[in-house]
Amino acid sequence: MREVLLDPIPAEKLDSLHATLPTIAGAIEEARDWFEADPVDPRARRRRFSNGMWAVIRFVADAEWLILWEEDPPGTPVVRFIGETASL
Repeated sequence: MREVLLDPIPAEKLDSLHATLPTIAGAIEEARDWFEADPVDPRARRRRFSNGMWAVIRFVADAEWLILWEEDPPGTPVVRFIGETASL
């Protein structure tokens, strides 16, 4: 298993979700497990942007949540964004 890093803003968001919406936090943690796997679980690599960033969408409690991540440096997954897609 590889360590998944989180930028400060997504880390705060995930902490907040654990305190207020644990079901959503659990779905996001499950996706983190996909990034940690070596090799990365294919569910974590379904959508890719040209800049190398990956997008994972989780549907939880009638809401759509987006997780953006990349390997920076290579081999180290870093979560750059966690948020509800309705807020974009």
